Amino acid sequence: SLLYVGVSHAQQASGERYITMSEKIGAIVVLYQAFDVWIYVFQGILLFMGIGYTIFYLLKFRKPEFVKELRARTEKMEMEGNLHGAIDFEIERQMNKFMIVEMMISAAPIAGLLGTVVGLVQVFDQQTKVDHVTMQAIAGGMYVAMVTTVCGLIVAIFGVVGRHFLMTRLAEIRETLAGVK
Repeated sequence: SLLYVGVSHAQQASGERYITMSEKIGAIVVLYQAFDVWIYVFQGILLFMGIGYTIFYLLKFRKPEFVKELRARTEKMEMEGNLHGAIDFEIERQMNKFMIVEMMISAAPIAGLLGTVVGLVQVFDQQTKVDHVTMQAIAGGMYVAMVTTVCGLIVAIFGVVGRHFLMTRLAEIRETLAGVK
């Protein structure tokens, strides 16, 4: 950025208006108004991956064979150490598979924030093009800003709910393996 500013000032004629790097980036964002569409696509991908992943593991955790497999591994580890340590190890190993759900919970609101910023760039671009600012001039950008944020939060909520179901099921499996139930 500093190099850009230096080169721009060196090449600038004395009477011309200086165009900043931010204005050039903003022009690109406004020029490609499908930017917000890509944010929606990304959020949709996160949503469907997260829901699919959650359903896959919920179904897997419900199978009796899965619990039997865990019991066999923990009994083998029990011979080498204590049972609770082995159970904790196996449950933690399963929880590490939830990275996609965790990514969904984290990335969706960030994508919504990116959409908010893109919408605000569109609003400010509209304000620079008109003499009198009206609601119609800024409504499109504000719409993008708000809808992408809402979508990001909705996707994150689905992720939090899915993670809760998975963690609850793993807690039940932990109790089953420990012989509590």
